[in-house]
Amino acid sequence: MPNPDRDSFGSVEDLMSYLSAIETTVEGEVAKIADHFDSITDNIATSLRTTLGDHSWLPKRTRPSLPPPTRTATSMGYLEASKDWVSRHRAITAAVVCFLGTGAFLLWRRRRLYRVKRRAKRGKNGQRTDVVILAGPSSAPITRSLSLDLERRGFIVYIPVNSLWEERMIQAEAKADIHPLHLDVTSTSSLTSTIRKVTELLHPSETPRYPLRLVALILLPQTPSPPQSQSIAQISADSWSDAFSIHLLSPFTLLQAFLPLLTSHQSSVLFINHTNSPSLSPPLHGEANVVAHALDSYVSTMRKEAAAIGDINIVQLRLGALDYESDRNAHQMAVALRYDDGAAPNTRYDSAPEQKVRGSPFRQLHLEVFDAIVGKRRGTVYVGRGSRTYDILGKVIPQGIAGWMLSLKTQKDQGPDRKKANDVASAWQASPGWERVDQVSGEEST
Repeated sequence: MPNPDRDSFGSVEDLMSYLSAIETTVEGEVAKIADHFDSITDNIATSLRTTLGDHSWLPKRTRPSLPPPTRTATSMGYLEASKDWVSRHRAITAAVVCFLGTGAFLLWRRRRLYRVKRRAKRGKNGQRTDVVILAGPSSAPITRSLSLDLERRGFIVYIPVNSLWEERMIQAEAKADIHPLHLDVTSTSSLTSTIRKVTELLHPSETPRYPLRLVALILLPQTPSPPQSQSIAQISADSWSDAFSIHLLSPFTLLQAFLPLLTSHQSSVLFINHTNSPSLSPPLHGEANVVAHALDSYVSTMRKEAAAIGDINIVQLRLGALDYESDRNAHQMAVALRYDDGAAPNTRYDSAPEQKVRGSPFRQLHLEVFDAIVGKRRGTVYVGRGSRTYDILGKVIPQGIAGWMLSLKTQKDQGPDRKKANDVASAWQASPGWERVDQVSGEEST
């Protein structure tokens, strides 16, 4: 502390600064004494607490509680920091793991699906022995694509036909193992004769040939396309009758006729149908919705009765969006039908669908069909973009919301093209009925 003389203060300001210096010095000394006293008190208290806490003769209630151990901050490495972050964000970690795991599984499954070599079984002499009946419109691109792929993989393919035009179309492929099979589902005698010929073909009695085996019956029931904008009140009774006869009665009758052969050979039955639009039951598509749901009910009932029917594998392939341009055979057929004025009636509607969204490649359908034939696929198989998504949305979304959204889209689509759609519908209604077309085709074939 400074100790100046009495005459050293020249002014009042010097006196005040001297007094403030004294005050600051006194406060610092007092703080040091207080801190030293606090440390001594804490040491004494800690010593007493530790000494008394270690003695067992004191009751537990009277023993002083020991202070928690002090944690020293240490620098964590990357692994420790990652573990700490995961423990603090478990929900985000679970979501990331599920997303990455699902993506990795889908990629692995697709690579495994494409890498496996798929070929039909052959006899000891290298002869083809597996027969597949592909029942679908011969003019449809999907029918041509599947028939050529199955023939390339070693199957003998038979396509049912009931007109000379369809027979010539199949013969134009110039494939030794793709044959037309004359069949008229409306005639009992024709069905019986065809089944007898197929039975003789599978079990020859005279020619020394390796016996054949019917491995699969593939049904391609097409959903009715024209006209696309008709309400339930506008659909006539003849239209309902034609839709049920063509798209439901024909495949059901064909399956009923071949059921004994399928049971004896323990074959597979494949139903292939488009399900994106019918899954949501959009308005103004009454015929397509009714046909699709009736087919689903038929397949479900047949699966439940499979034990009583026989040891056959029933598979339904629900198709989504497929890229016709990815398959050269299907694309050529679609383009040919779109610009061929001499094609069979109504084939331009069902056989060459136009898509606004790029779909999955046709190869995916080929692989799934082969796996279903050999028994690697059972139940329901989703093929194509959007097939599983539309099916889930149709079951989860309330009908009111789905109908409202689809009605908005329908009104938007029908705005400038309303007159054109009505003209197409009128032309389709004015065209001759399918029964008359089949009758004329039968006369030409005879």
